[in-house]
Amino acid sequence: MARTPCLLYAVSPLHSREFLERLRRSIADTYQGIELRDVGVATDPEEAARRLKGCPSAAIVVSTGGTEHIVLGALEALQAPALLVAHPYANSLPALMEVYPLARRMGASAVFLPSLDPGDERARQKLVQGLAGLRAATRLRGSRLGIFGRPSPWLVYSRVEPERLRERLGVELVEIPLEELYSMYERVEADPGLLEEILRGASRVEVPRGEVSKALKLYAALRRLVEEYRLDAFTIECFSIIGRLRVTACLALSLFNDSGLVAGCEGDVPATLAMMLASWASGRPGFMANPSIIDGDRVMIAHCTAARGLGVGYRLRTHFESGMSVGLAVTIPRGQTVTLARVDPGLTRLRVARGTVEEGEPRSELHCRTQIWVRLEGGDAEKLLRDSMGNHYILVPGDWVEALTTAAEMLGLRVDRL
Repeated sequence: MARTPCLLYAVSPLHSREFLERLRRSIADTYQGIELRDVGVATDPEEAARRLKGCPSAAIVVSTGGTEHIVLGALEALQAPALLVAHPYANSLPALMEVYPLARRMGASAVFLPSLDPGDERARQKLVQGLAGLRAATRLRGSRLGIFGRPSPWLVYSRVEPERLRERLGVELVEIPLEELYSMYERVEADPGLLEEILRGASRVEVPRGEVSKALKLYAALRRLVEEYRLDAFTIECFSIIGRLRVTACLALSLFNDSGLVAGCEGDVPATLAMMLASWASGRPGFMANPSIIDGDRVMIAHCTAARGLGVGYRLRTHFESGMSVGLAVTIPRGQTVTLARVDPGLTRLRVARGTVEEGEPRSELHCRTQIWVRLEGGDAEKLLRDSMGNHYILVPGDWVEALTTAAEMLGLRVDRL
């Protein structure tokens, strides 16, 4: 089923057709390059319901005043994530303000465009962030999240009941025994072309070629099972695999995230949910990592699974804890803006933070292979410990705080900003 959000204009029949046409041209120019399906104009709730039939979600432009009842009718019919868009003219904002307290209870978030000039970057960014949040929430609802094995035994807090996950967020948890993965591992082979590409691309290779090949064989096995189970994302009990196959999943997870399929480690479902939202909102690979050092307004996060596309170079090293197989030490550019995110295991909160990379060159031998020092804009890294939500956070490049806030509101999650 197509997952492209629909675009509907809620309009009072009292307003002129000329204004409406100018508004539609301006909005279309502003969201240029973003995939939306324009389903037209609604001047009453019944028409709104008809036009939104079959839509997985919608952006609803509160085009004029006097449209509150139209918006409510649209949301009642939609029963899915929605972004309400207001602008400075024709009493659009007052209409949004009146309907929004009710709309929020129905899975809607809102954005106000300060201008209808398509060249106004502020307005474009508002719409881009709002639509990115809509895209992420739309993809999450109805998605299939696989878990290979079970949450790692040390994840005593970061656990989610499948039924609660389905009820709260509309996500189906697909449980796949590790025995199926082991069986598939014996039946597949590593891609020799991919092996050469990865070896050539590394600035340094510190592990035997055969170990990289075995890690790619695990990637091939996971790829087959991901396709077989029609997964939109997955997480994996990776340390058990080390004991059985003497192979780590780090390189496989790196490759999946670079390809756009979200892959988390250690069977951490809450962190993988945050990774799904952050990656789908930003269109960039996410990095699931441990906060390893907290120092005032700074945090160092580290793991061995970073996607190669996050950085400007990578080394192939062993996995940190086991000293075996393959882990990735990816160099992250200094100075870039990043977003951190985490969903709590109760599925009630999404924590988000904006920060700047201060150091992205892996230097420590006492931490996982990819290491990133981030200075948080809010300045309260200590809250990560004082109000802990678990031991993994997600990093994505860019500022996606508003997009994730929008997605959280659509999904009924309270937003906690650091």
